[in-house]
Amino acid sequence: MLAMQEPVIGIDLGTTNSAVATVENGRTRIIPVRAGGRLTPSVVGLNDDGERVVGSAAQRMAEEHPDSVVWATKRFLGRRCTPELMEEARKMVPFPLIPGPTGDVRVRVAGKVLPVTQVAAMILGELKLDAEAHFGRKVSRCVITVPANFDDNQRSATREAASIAGLEVLRLVNEPTAAALAYGLSRGFQGNALVFDLGGGTFDVSILEVKDGVFEVKATGGDSTLGGEDFDQRIVQWLVAQVEEDLREAVSKDASSMRRLKVAAETAKRLLTEQEEAVISVAALGDYNSPNRRLTGIETVLTRSFFETLSEPLSRRCLAVCEGVMRDAQMDPRAVDVVLLVGGMTRVPLVQRLVQDFFGRVPSKDVNPDEAVALGAAVHAEELVRQSGKALLLDVAGQSLGVGWLGGRIKRLIAKNTGVPVVARDIFLPSRGGQAEVRIPIYQGESEFQNESHKLGEVVLKNLKAGNRADTQIEVTFALSSEGILSVRAVDLRSGLAEEVRLEARTSLPVPEAEKLSREQARYAKEQGQEDAVQAEEKFRKLLERGEKLARMLQHSAKENPTPEANAAVGNVRSLLDTGRAALHAHNAEQCATIARQLTQVLAGRPS
Repeated sequence: MLAMQEPVIGIDLGTTNSAVATVENGRTRIIPVRAGGRLTPSVVGLNDDGERVVGSAAQRMAEEHPDSVVWATKRFLGRRCTPELMEEARKMVPFPLIPGPTGDVRVRVAGKVLPVTQVAAMILGELKLDAEAHFGRKVSRCVITVPANFDDNQRSATREAASIAGLEVLRLVNEPTAAALAYGLSRGFQGNALVFDLGGGTFDVSILEVKDGVFEVKATGGDSTLGGEDFDQRIVQWLVAQVEEDLREAVSKDASSMRRLKVAAETAKRLLTEQEEAVISVAALGDYNSPNRRLTGIETVLTRSFFETLSEPLSRRCLAVCEGVMRDAQMDPRAVDVVLLVGGMTRVPLVQRLVQDFFGRVPSKDVNPDEAVALGAAVHAEELVRQSGKALLLDVAGQSLGVGWLGGRIKRLIAKNTGVPVVARDIFLPSRGGQAEVRIPIYQGESEFQNESHKLGEVVLKNLKAGNRADTQIEVTFALSSEGILSVRAVDLRSGLAEEVRLEARTSLPVPEAEKLSREQARYAKEQGQEDAVQAEEKFRKLLERGEKLARMLQHSAKENPTPEANAAVGNVRSLLDTGRAALHAHNAEQCATIARQLTQVLAGRPS
């Protein structure tokens, strides 16, 4: 029966915050965090016992133990740990990046080294536990959103993290597309929608045509190194410059001090969304590793206008992306029917003003910018499972893909903004005659030159029959899936020798390590699930007590003023209480969870 099908969820795995959503009774809703709230901070730490701490608890732990937590690691997911990336990270986060055996990025936390894939899996695992507590049963199927300009490696790493977390990914969906789904289906919108998605770590812009339930992406673009973290860093750099000169270098190298400045900067940025100036006071800054440590502090005021001046280079980058997307879509900015703001940074007045000036219209605020992406992911997850035909999603390739050839150039096979899924093929020749082996490099990016593009890997064909160059024709086929993951096949047309390649440059974890992390995650989830079940039962008992008080109050009211509606209200609450007690007695967690949701709505004065 349909009701017995396993629930499906939509997940927004964010740089700053993450969220999980579902569709219940035809309506999308954010699944609450077990510890309270609607969003899970994307922060992971290890306590003194080496046990993981995720979300708000990790955020609180960072105040006293900054070396024991990491955050904003989504920026490094699926990337190669190059010296350039390590230098870029040094300016952004106080924790070091460490290369793994496959070139993947790892971080040092509380003296341990964790792959960023595992950090992502820990966050996904918490969201999975939140969903299981909500439904009172196992949940594994999901749709996960990714930035539109995530490359093949980053998408593959997201899937790998989900696998470690025990999740089956039905599809990866681009974040702006998911936001448009949430908006379109909730409002019955038709026309051209532009999604301006400025989150904690990435910036995406997509233009979609919505017509009769078909969501067709016309163009997409973005900047994977632009987000709220960068705006915070502009404030942090300004604050560091105000530290007395002889302590400035010590403060800039001290993790505890830099964490304090980061928190102060983020707090000030949030205050400036509502007011014209923010007072910043940070004490106890200095080198905590020095035996004769000296401490200092900062007392200053940041005005909104000066914050906008500090942010001006970032604003220019936002506008450049918007201009590029409109060019690719061959549209005038004023032809956009609605502009949707997504991501916490879009609450900043500067950003809203930029958008309004560029597109000539006030952006819509009908969808919560922190929740739209998760809600849209839930909409698509439900559609994939139910196949109701309410929404058809037609996405595009976020970046161009091609083959490296002579002269350091690239032959493009799939252009950016080509509709997906797509298959493209071309014929290539060896660089010289008599070769028994050929290596075909695969590149991603918009430049025609290899040294300005991102190398995804190589296709290697061995044991070729050596002969003239012209006689050795290699057919290369690219297949780009609907979620932007690439598979490559190369065939020697003369011999029929073929090689289907999992691209060598992918920074996947070694298989034994990935399996070990999966087992660790499953063990943690089992233990945590048992704790959650005990807590859920206790909360449910208290909820039944509150329900009983409501039932008595309704009964009293119905006796004094008997009406069919009053009697029906009493009967509804009594029925829920009876079913709930029976479910509790039978240890039926799923039914307890269902009754808890219905009873909570009744207690809140909403119909169940």
